[in-house]
Amino acid sequence: MIERIKKLILESTNIDDFKIVENKINASELFFVKKGLDMYRAKDIHNFNITVYKNFEEENIKYTGSSSAIIHPTMSDEKVLKVIEKVAFAASFIKNKYYYLVEPSDKIQPEITSDFSGKSLNEWLPTLTESIYNSDICDKGGINSSELFLNRICTRIVNSKGIDVSFTTYKGEMEFITNWKENTEEIELYKHIDFSEMDCFLINKTVKEMLIMSKEKAIASPTPPLLKHTILLTGEPVIELLNYYLAKASAKSVYNGTSVAKLDENIQGNEAHGDLITLTLDPFMKNSTNSAPYDADGFPVKSVDVFKKGVLNRYHGDVRHCHYLNIEPTGSISNVIIEGGSDSITDFKKDPYLEIVAFSDFQMDDLTGDFGGEIRLGWYFDGTNTISVTGGSVSGNIKDSQKEMYLSKELQKNNSFIGPKTVKLLNVSVAGIE
Repeated sequence: MIERIKKLILESTNIDDFKIVENKINASELFFVKKGLDMYRAKDIHNFNITVYKNFEEENIKYTGSSSAIIHPTMSDEKVLKVIEKVAFAASFIKNKYYYLVEPSDKIQPEITSDFSGKSLNEWLPTLTESIYNSDICDKGGINSSELFLNRICTRIVNSKGIDVSFTTYKGEMEFITNWKENTEEIELYKHIDFSEMDCFLINKTVKEMLIMSKEKAIASPTPPLLKHTILLTGEPVIELLNYYLAKASAKSVYNGTSVAKLDENIQGNEAHGDLITLTLDPFMKNSTNSAPYDADGFPVKSVDVFKKGVLNRYHGDVRHCHYLNIEPTGSISNVIIEGGSDSITDFKKDPYLEIVAFSDFQMDDLTGDFGGEIRLGWYFDGTNTISVTGGSVSGNIKDSQKEMYLSKELQKNNSFIGPKTVKLLNVSVAGIE
């Protein structure tokens, strides 16, 4: 089919270059209501994502326009040709600054390995189901519903410059809702997990944590108005907060003017006296659904050291945006490793604090540095007593907070992120419930 698409593309006189990404996806899916299986579904998906490129010049400025579309194997040559002509026409109106496509390399890339490759997807489903419901043994709460998806994804990337690479990855997804009834209060919490390895401990641990959080949410008190206070972010909010540094080091952000981060400068400022960010990108991270030997353009990727003790070593990005900055490309890599600090979470909790583990919607603005969100669940320690709290909100700006930001030495692993489990920030605004 790829040769057929290439032939039809080459028949067009309106195209300078092309890229074809073939995806073959085998999927097994389970849907549960409480502990009962409600539906099983298996899917086989096969499609081709084509991108055509048109180089043109206006007023002595060179542009590369591109446009994409999906082609299915069942489409006739006539229909495929119509799609190609349509995207080629659209590409002629896209005025991206000229850039080149990825060219073949003699690098030999490691394969992405997974436990799931050892057996058919269906054979893993009973083990995964057992992992979900092992801890569902509480009287006042449990799993209300859950959905389980397991995918084998075979990818092939071909372009007009001679790129032709293939690799196989696995993507598991689990979604479940826990509920808890305490006296007259009944609440529900939602959780999503991504994984690419068979990790029963991770699944079981996550379910236990969600049941505990459900119970704590059911008995939580209103968050007090603390004005400026020390806060601890734990779990997923940490990932959202620290993604700021990944965005600021992006070649795309620098080119677009949304980042002014400079190489060889400390992004946290020379006056920072908390923990400094050391950030690495690892395309081969274990148990990450974003691990792959090549990026979406077929560029061979490898580990990249982005920040070292706050200092920006290099920008990261795809071939296009690195070409714009006239730097060596790293390829697009989504797996992030951030070193922990020297203090433990126990150290963080010696003085009064507000710890937040879940927000209704935590926002981190990569452009301004503003962050904040409505508190779904947290714990407030006043120096003597600790209570679970809900409601109210926190707000701050990481450009101010990063000067005295502390990262826990305990780490968390969450799909494509390995980094501090908890981050301590000082003098953050806390709007409670009066």
